[in-house]
Amino acid sequence: MQLLNPWFLLLSFFLAAVVLFYFFRKRYEEQKISSNMLWVEVRNEWQASPFLKKLQKNLLFWLQIFALLFLMLALARPYWVTEDLKGDHVIFIIDTSATMSAEYEESTRFDEAKKAISALLDKVSGQKVTLIQTGERPEILISGESDKALLKKKLEAVQLTYNYDAIGKALELAYSLASGDNSAIYIFSDSVTKDDLVRAPKNQYIEVHNIGTEVNNLSLLSFGAAKYNGEISGVAVIENQSTKEVTTEFLIQSTGGKPLFKKNLTISGRGQLVVEIPSLPEKPYYEAVILADDGYETDNRLTSVLMESNPPVYALGNLNPFLIKGFQTIGTEVFQVDAGSAVEGRKGIFLLETADMDHLPSQPVILFNSGTEKIPLTVSFSGDKDALLQYVDYENIYIYQATKALKADQPLQTVLRSGSVPLIEKGIYNGQPIIIVNFSLSDSDWPLKPSFPIFLYNAYQWLSQPPHFQGFFEPGEEKWLNAGGKSLSWAIYNDRDEHLYTVNPETENFRAPQKPGVYQAVAGETIYYFSVILDDREKSPVTEKAFTVNKFQENINKKDIIYHDQIWFWLSLLALALIAAEWEVFRRGYRI
Repeated sequence: MQLLNPWFLLLSFFLAAVVLFYFFRKRYEEQKISSNMLWVEVRNEWQASPFLKKLQKNLLFWLQIFALLFLMLALARPYWVTEDLKGDHVIFIIDTSATMSAEYEESTRFDEAKKAISALLDKVSGQKVTLIQTGERPEILISGESDKALLKKKLEAVQLTYNYDAIGKALELAYSLASGDNSAIYIFSDSVTKDDLVRAPKNQYIEVHNIGTEVNNLSLLSFGAAKYNGEISGVAVIENQSTKEVTTEFLIQSTGGKPLFKKNLTISGRGQLVVEIPSLPEKPYYEAVILADDGYETDNRLTSVLMESNPPVYALGNLNPFLIKGFQTIGTEVFQVDAGSAVEGRKGIFLLETADMDHLPSQPVILFNSGTEKIPLTVSFSGDKDALLQYVDYENIYIYQATKALKADQPLQTVLRSGSVPLIEKGIYNGQPIIIVNFSLSDSDWPLKPSFPIFLYNAYQWLSQPPHFQGFFEPGEEKWLNAGGKSLSWAIYNDRDEHLYTVNPETENFRAPQKPGVYQAVAGETIYYFSVILDDREKSPVTEKAFTVNKFQENINKKDIIYHDQIWFWLSLLALALIAAEWEVFRRGYRI
């Protein structure tokens, strides 16, 4: 604490004067008197108020001393300083990745980060504030705001996304917002290092608040199940990221939550253990679970789906030879079947060219639309971020004309289009996955491009998935999901059969839940499963030390301290109260 007007301490002279007055006040000598009759009344008053009389000797002195002392200190204006938020534009980056759910003290790293930001928001004094949350696509939650109530309300609404933090992308966004401004960046994460800030602009002030301590963690690194010689077996890899040996329970479960396999495991410190799971019953999916009370539970579950191993491909009728050759190129066994042959009893993926969707095989199908109504294509192609188009360079292919899309009783997703003309569609039709190509390969140079067998491989993998399993999603991923029924809405449930939300695909996009785990999409009376998976980079909740970049640079022109001198008012008020008390004590003593 310091003083704004220290010269007022010279008034301590008055304190010394009061003390001297008491030293030189009148002192009475004892005298013997012949009678105390005249003093009876005084003695009675003394006995009636003995406490006041005893205090009278010292109370006035101390009241006067303290009243003068407080008045002097009030004039001297004591103050203390606190650090202010630096910059005219303050940018907060909050990490919402999965590792921020790790335990920290009595809560989590994420909760502590929100508390720390809230405390800094209390120091906002006319500055503009921007709040950014991390992720593969970082999001600006609020920009250039100075209203503390609104800022705190927005901060309170921030939730964990469980995505990979991708701190570099969030920083690039923050740098672009800070450009040209007197700005300061505050990062709240758990594992940001100085290497992450190598692209920071020169003299950019950055504070990194890494929250958390080392936690004892068991991580389920991988898990898979497959059928071999008629038996279903699985394998899992578990890592102990702590230094101490840990004993835990490991189990496999599926629909209904009943354990299918259970085993107690002991894993050495910093060690890995491979767990073999024999003789599993056939289920739509399998979920491996570590029942460990560790500091980071998000990486304790993994899902595996029993995939049909290398299903054959059946080509019905005369098809483009490039199509047959393309499947053979990716190592798939292709059988040529006459168009009029019976297909019942055959299990695999069927290729056919038709304009009739009423008599399709009850198996996964790739349908080439042979309709007669053609549509010339004049608009460039655009595609969705879909598994069918992964690594497919569709922008460099040529398609002369398309075939008018077939009318389907159940909604299909368009993954490739030319303007409003659908070129490739996919979905669930009559309970089976289907891909429809609305153009003839003879009207395109696509079979001559390297991306054609890549597309066939993606289609083969997608069609090989069980129809009851809708695939794997990243936390919060927006992705098309077709439940295959005539119901217009999908009810989403978690593995505890708790209803989360309902999606209407005609009016809104499907967005996967944020928290990793197995979920159900219920359409009518049909149940489909899908899994939200954790990014492998989020399976180690490491922490780093906090640090500051460009701490002593002069790029921050705003004063970075706040002076608090309001105590002078309370000192003055207290002195006034003491003066009033001193007067009352004196008045009563005089009357007595």
